Amino acid sequence: MNKPIHVLQMVDSLDVGGAEGLVLGLTRKLMSDGFRVSVCYCEPGPIADDLTRMGVNVTHIPWHSRFDPMLPVRMANVIRRDPPQIVHTHLFKSDFHGRFAARLSGVPVVLSTLHSCNEWAKNPFFGFTYGVTTRFADRIIAVAEEVRDYAIHHFHLASSRILTIANGIDVRRFENKKEAALNLRAELGIASDAPLIGIVARLDPPKDHETFLRAAALIKKVAPNARFAIVGDGPLRESLTKLSADLGLDREVVFCGRRNDIPTVMNALDILVLSSVYEGLPMALLEGMAASRPVVSTAVGGITGLVVDGETGLLVPPSDPKAIADACLRLVVDPDLRCQIGQAAYARAKEKYSLDEMYSKTIRLYSALLSQHGVVQHE
Repeated sequence: MNKPIHVLQMVDSLDVGGAEGLVLGLTRKLMSDGFRVSVCYCEPGPIADDLTRMGVNVTHIPWHSRFDPMLPVRMANVIRRDPPQIVHTHLFKSDFHGRFAARLSGVPVVLSTLHSCNEWAKNPFFGFTYGVTTRFADRIIAVAEEVRDYAIHHFHLASSRILTIANGIDVRRFENKKEAALNLRAELGIASDAPLIGIVARLDPPKDHETFLRAAALIKKVAPNARFAIVGDGPLRESLTKLSADLGLDREVVFCGRRNDIPTVMNALDILVLSSVYEGLPMALLEGMAASRPVVSTAVGGITGLVVDGETGLLVPPSDPKAIADACLRLVVDPDLRCQIGQAAYARAKEKYSLDEMYSKTIRLYSALLSQHGVVQHE
């Protein structure tokens, strides 16, 4: 019998985030289907422990700058110690350096997933340089059509080399959480009847939590019983805590830090907000939709294809606290509208963004590329 196909996933970080969550989910599905999976990463995070508990070989490869000339060498050393048949990279450092390292090491199949419409890509030099490195990959995956179009334009990719495989979600994980959600509210000191508006995102500049907090201050003036949850952690924790205090939101805002119970968190919210200045196809929005939460989000990146404005959520311009506040207040004062939009969001997530469909498309791509390179696959 042939040995299992070995897939090495390379990712910049194993902190909590959309790309990192996709790596974890894809690893779990690949292993259940008989693949052998290993993961290497540059920045540590709690997902490393999750992978280790699953029996995955996890390797930390430190990096010293955005363009680290020795990083491909360190990556190549990892590849050569346990050669994979597939290298699948995620996020900038892993894409930029990992594709070259994989080709240098003779890996048969190399591919990358583009997770976002990054602002740096608009710089002609950075966009062109990154685009050149895509030539080391057999294929590029975009998580949304908007990300695909963005990459073709800014990275100068041939349309035949990039395909869309939308992020997927298992909606079953978000069902039957009512009691757990009430318990979480009690844990956070939030009344069961208080409107709870939350954002679930790493505390990084692209997520623009400042706009969320300024919107919260406006909402408070109209709905003083509203409460706000910020779920996630990151380098902006201290500055955002200070801004919250400066805005007079000490009682209203709860900084929850990282949570391992996201299905419960989503069910505890009345409204999910995403205030990002750029995005791909954010898992947090899919998770909120899977929990039947109405979404208020900035209309950026793949979100414009994910959220049907007025039907499965409300879309607003980026960097506009008043627009977010007005959209949230529209939902706060109308429980029937909240329920209607939440149910429509759930139906769309279940029908259009299936985890099984995402996985099946990825496996079919793996199989096609392995066949092209003459690699015999496991049965």
